[in-house]
Amino acid sequence: MAQTYVEAARLPQTDRDQSAVVAEAEGRAALDVLEKLGDEDWQRPTDCVEWDVRTLVSHLVAQCEDNISLPTMLRREIAGRWRHPGKGSVDGHMAVQVADHSAALGPALVAQFALLWPSAAAARRRRPGLMRRAKVDSGMPGAPRMSLGYLLDTIYNRDLWMHRIDLARATGQPVAVGDHDRQIVEEAVRDLALAWSEAPIGLELTGPAGGAWLIGSGEPTAVVRADAVAYMRALAGRDDGVQLELLSGAEPALATARQARIVF
Repeated sequence: MAQTYVEAARLPQTDRDQSAVVAEAEGRAALDVLEKLGDEDWQRPTDCVEWDVRTLVSHLVAQCEDNISLPTMLRREIAGRWRHPGKGSVDGHMAVQVADHSAALGPALVAQFALLWPSAAAARRRRPGLMRRAKVDSGMPGAPRMSLGYLLDTIYNRDLWMHRIDLARATGQPVAVGDHDRQIVEEAVRDLALAWSEAPIGLELTGPAGGAWLIGSGEPTAVVRADAVAYMRALAGRDDGVQLELLSGAEPALATARQARIVF
């Protein structure tokens, strides 16, 4: 039987109610990883090259603080531009985030995350429509600015999801995949399709969070298969050599799919 592909560019954008459900599930999944961290884990390197495990967790706590308190977010934004003029605005902001928690011990950060994440998710959901229409830097060179609403409803959940994978890989924990993971993958595939300017391909992602999507418009000129989590890591810039399988079509489709990047 021929594979049926869902046109990824036509997938619906996640709304604030759906985002809240995903946030609750992803927060629980992340906390499950965090609560398993031991004393030997905090200084382990992660796929975020400037961050060890403790620093990455401090970023997660600071993201929660930013979500809850607009003055805190604004202070860090201004401080990032002032202290780190050579960095982009997003990278400068994150540098201030981790500096704010540079003295915190790992277990204390886990306790803070457990306390703050539900409030952070609720605060994002409450942001009014006018504020949500404001445009913000995507943090990825060459990518267009995004609406604050998209950052609140999609990117923050995606960011935590990818960092959960970072932490699991850094500490040898299994990457648990639940019902909400497929929605996060679908959102990422939608972004890939909306930015796609090459010949259309069929993208088959395997594993519990996978599916089959048409990337681009028209009949696919090639079909590419990959593990869903592995390909998300590639789209996030964490694996330039991700294993891809060409099921049919022209060889250049592999390079195009491997080089694609989206905002995480």
